[in-house]
Amino acid sequence: MSRSLHTASILAVLLLLSGCDDHGAEQNSKAADPVDATVDTVELKDIPINYTVPGSVISDGRVEVSSRVVGFIEQLDVREGQRVKRGDLLVRIDPTDIDEAIRQARALVIAAEEDLSDAETDVRKYTGLAESGSVASETLRKAKVRADIARTTLDRAKSALAAAEAQKDYATITSPVDGVIVSVARRSGEMATAGASILVVESHEVLLFKAYLSEQSLASISTETAVAVRIDALGGREFAGRIRGIVPSGDDVTRRYEINALLPDDAALVPGMFGRADIRLGTYQAPVVPRDSITKRGGLDGVFVVENGTARFRWLRTGRELNGVVEVVSGLKGGEKIVAEVDGGLPDGARMKTADAVR
Repeated sequence: MSRSLHTASILAVLLLLSGCDDHGAEQNSKAADPVDATVDTVELKDIPINYTVPGSVISDGRVEVSSRVVGFIEQLDVREGQRVKRGDLLVRIDPTDIDEAIRQARALVIAAEEDLSDAETDVRKYTGLAESGSVASETLRKAKVRADIARTTLDRAKSALAAAEAQKDYATITSPVDGVIVSVARRSGEMATAGASILVVESHEVLLFKAYLSEQSLASISTETAVAVRIDALGGREFAGRIRGIVPSGDDVTRRYEINALLPDDAALVPGMFGRADIRLGTYQAPVVPRDSITKRGGLDGVFVVENGTARFRWLRTGRELNGVVEVVSGLKGGEKIVAEVDGGLPDGARMKTADAVR
């Protein structure tokens, strides 16, 4: 290589190095410029202590409709899923046997009335004759006994008639609540027997959330305890509930106790839905930070803490997210300043030109 070519190469390298130094100086100058950012003060908030239990929505008005009389089912037109109103006809029992019982009871009343009338006539007749000495006093006594027996017989006949007529009212069964037919065990033409279930109607007027608690948490819960019920089928929608009662008898195997929480009147709630109840047992204080202030470094969550005008990244252990803020389990304390909204390119150790966040 000629001396002139070698000299030119050295000059080119020197110029390149000079350009790199100028570029690095420019970058350092940019890095040294303060970064505009909004800072937030870490606050301590009351974090609820919740006890979560699974359970189901149930109806407080589930009625098994049965008959008080025996007879063939003459009419049963309702089917599962049908909505009914209070007082709507559900079942009609064939009243033939009841009508016959009423007819017989009325005949017995008439016969008892005639017998009593005849006995009272004898009493009046023998009373006058006994006073005149025409008949023995024993005859009058027997007439009075017969009248007493006839009077008792008439009372029994009237009671039997009233009972038979009351059975007539039980031949038609109406809905006791506004609700939905959930099951039908009999059909028209089948025999209805006293006490046997014919159908089940379920009211949606009052709905409960039924769950079971461990005995350890029982002492912390009362009817004043707040309950938030989340229903899976409704996308986790939350309903505010109130504990109506705790059954004071637990299962001797699972050691769990039944609770029932009143639910609000909402058309979306249907008995049988599965959900979870968050029962408020108390609160504790912990630092919280806005969700937008959290970023990741090395796959872990953290925030930029502003100290003496410099942003330093700090890893955090986070907990639950509550109303747009995230609980900090460890890594921060109340009163510290953090960058409210983090740019993904913010370097660790950057100088900050800050302004307080507007709440």
